Amino acid sequence: MTASTYFRATLIAGVALIAVPAFAQNSAEGEAQAAQTATGSQSSGISDIVVTAQRRQESVQKTALAIEVLSGDTIQQRGVLSASDLTKVATGIQASAGGFNQIYVRGVGDFGVTIAANPAVVTNLNGVPITRPQAIAGNFFDLERVEVLKGPQGTLYGRNATGGVINLIAARPKLGVTSGYVSGQYGNYNALQGEAAINLPIGSNLAVRLSGQIGDRDGYLTDGRDDDKHQSVRFQTYFESGALSANLRASYLHLGGNGAGLAVVPTIPGESKFLGTISKASSDYFIGLADANFAASGGTSPPSSILARQDTFDPKQDVDSFAIDGQIDYDFGGATLTIIPAYRWTHAKFGLGLTYFYTSGGNGTDGDRSDYYSLEARLGNSGDKLKWVVGVFGLKEDQSSDFFVDAGLIQRIRIGSKLNTKAGAIFGEATYSLSDALRLTVGGRYTSDKREASDLRYVAVSPTVTGNPPCLPDLGFPAGTECSVLPPGSFNSAKTFKRATWRAGMEYDIAPQSMFFANVATGFKAGGFNQAVDPENTSRVLAFEPEKITAYTVGLRNRFASNTIQFNVEGFYWDYKDLQLSQVIIDGFGNLAAATQNAGSARIYGFNVDAIIRPTSTTTIRGSIEYLNAKYKSFQYEQAEVLSPPGSVGCPVSPSNLPAGPLGPFVSIDCSGYPLNRAPKWSGNVGISQILHLANGGNFTFDGDLNFASKRYVSNTYTANSLAKAYGILSASITYNGPNEQWSIGAFVRNITNTLAYVGGGEQSPYVPQYLTSAVQPPRTYGIRARVNF
Repeated sequence: MTASTYFRATLIAGVALIAVPAFAQNSAEGEAQAAQTATGSQSSGISDIVVTAQRRQESVQKTALAIEVLSGDTIQQRGVLSASDLTKVATGIQASAGGFNQIYVRGVGDFGVTIAANPAVVTNLNGVPITRPQAIAGNFFDLERVEVLKGPQGTLYGRNATGGVINLIAARPKLGVTSGYVSGQYGNYNALQGEAAINLPIGSNLAVRLSGQIGDRDGYLTDGRDDDKHQSVRFQTYFESGALSANLRASYLHLGGNGAGLAVVPTIPGESKFLGTISKASSDYFIGLADANFAASGGTSPPSSILARQDTFDPKQDVDSFAIDGQIDYDFGGATLTIIPAYRWTHAKFGLGLTYFYTSGGNGTDGDRSDYYSLEARLGNSGDKLKWVVGVFGLKEDQSSDFFVDAGLIQRIRIGSKLNTKAGAIFGEATYSLSDALRLTVGGRYTSDKREASDLRYVAVSPTVTGNPPCLPDLGFPAGTECSVLPPGSFNSAKTFKRATWRAGMEYDIAPQSMFFANVATGFKAGGFNQAVDPENTSRVLAFEPEKITAYTVGLRNRFASNTIQFNVEGFYWDYKDLQLSQVIIDGFGNLAAATQNAGSARIYGFNVDAIIRPTSTTTIRGSIEYLNAKYKSFQYEQAEVLSPPGSVGCPVSPSNLPAGPLGPFVSIDCSGYPLNRAPKWSGNVGISQILHLANGGNFTFDGDLNFASKRYVSNTYTANSLAKAYGILSASITYNGPNEQWSIGAFVRNITNTLAYVGGGEQSPYVPQYLTSAVQPPRTYGIRARVNF
């Protein structure tokens, strides 16, 4: 069966399920387990899930947002250990690790790896942003739920939430209850995972909860990358007395091993489908293509003599992150005051084998460091007629970066820099009931975001060339290493970005369990500074401007047939301007640099259908499908001709009007009209769960799921091989739950057909047009798991 035929079959299966008016929000996969309240009994109906996406508690069916919710049980059962795993459980998300978490929602995301980049989809843990994407993995344990908000969330969540928000909600300590669990699993790739939590009451007003997770798995790729070596722990206290409650938390995580990796697209003939980029085979393939291209163009010196061999790179990952935060609530009777103070320290060392080596923390460098402080204070109330919240938010983040880039004799350079951010905001939102059925919502936020770039230092390391001065001693190179120090300059730069964002919407109850909603929302992602010198002014750091988005959404949420059928549909249109994209450029000193640039405008529209049917108390059918049409209205940029040889870019290329730079003339590249990166036209999930009750009070649970996506570009170069094929990934599990669900044991197999699915995160080589890398979804994995509850 061909890939296209296979995809059509999976798509038809998804549409067939959705055609049955029998669905529920895909986000409600763990419907019974995740329920906080219920509109019907668990034995016969679909349970409600309570969310806090709008800074208040409400049923997800009464939330006028594009939202999916995954229960903690779903996260554990489906093997979600990082943000990149959300691709296989949430519709409209294409996420990859690639040494740093890249989350794209409906084509909106950020490719950047350096401290200068900020994600366009914000990940929050208990309401506190995790600003460094390297620190996101390792937090997916002992969770109550995960809320996936699609589209700009500028009013309540503010800066950098142009694409959406991922809310991780940890299970909170419970008063008066001694409880906990221990779970573990073992599978292929020598995968060992353990997770545990214990909840202890201390008197009637205080409880503590200690939880943790350990992962140890070999890499999926042939270079040993895409492994999982992590340890995470979280300690919480919860106090409640009268109107006052306080939840204080401390957490630590360590990510080790080789780290996330990238596979070659297309794979090397005769090699494993999941081939890494650091192997001898991929290095030979890369160098061979380079030599062949050079010979075909009439060159006399083969690139193999100047390009870095990829198998000389030692992949390692070493990330430590420690956080202290909390939430204090005081109920005044007419309103509740919430205060959330937070601090997070992160030190990240990792490396990427792209088409050159990028290592932050390797080759003697210190890596990326971040000290983050924030405080949010808000006052809100959820009355019968009026629901409102007002608040202030402030943050300060001090970052430093010390990394090394090695492209062979073309470039060996060490770059150090510092970046400081100070941001503040005031915000408010209110929902007023004009009648029992009609409600209006208005909200706004004003943000001031100041970025300062300083201490940008370049040292070109050329150990194979003699006659250069010794390296600067404060950069820590081994004694005797020779360097070429670039001309000094005053690289300190500062800029403040200010923006007002807003939201307006309405909700109308068509029936007691049917709600129509429509809203308009705007988002803003601040500009900043690259770790590169401005080509037009070598006395300053290269800057980029903010990106902006306006999103229009209409939706309908329904429950039917005595609460056994849920059917939700949503339509959306996004107007996206000044997108921040990462490009390889020539900076003011003639160095290659991965720089963030603004790339014109785009429009995104489509629809999403999420549904579930529970025909009996033991059968649940679920499904979700999304259509997405995302294209650039304007996407033009200037590039050095030496970085754009024929075949390296699929868009039209023409001579540029810019004067020649240090490495020669420029060309103008126009990708207007092309689809956004990582934006499949069709994607979705379908699944079924069946419970078989036994006489002893136990049961068997069978689960089957299909995750699919149509073809999509995984690189904004738009070369032929960057158009990844459609995929459909099947997974299944069987679990025996003991009486009263005190314990369980089961087996699982994910990606049954061992389908190769590219999700982006790599890069097109500027030297070898046919050579492209990309992160991949996991191959076939299987194993056993067990859990004991107490």
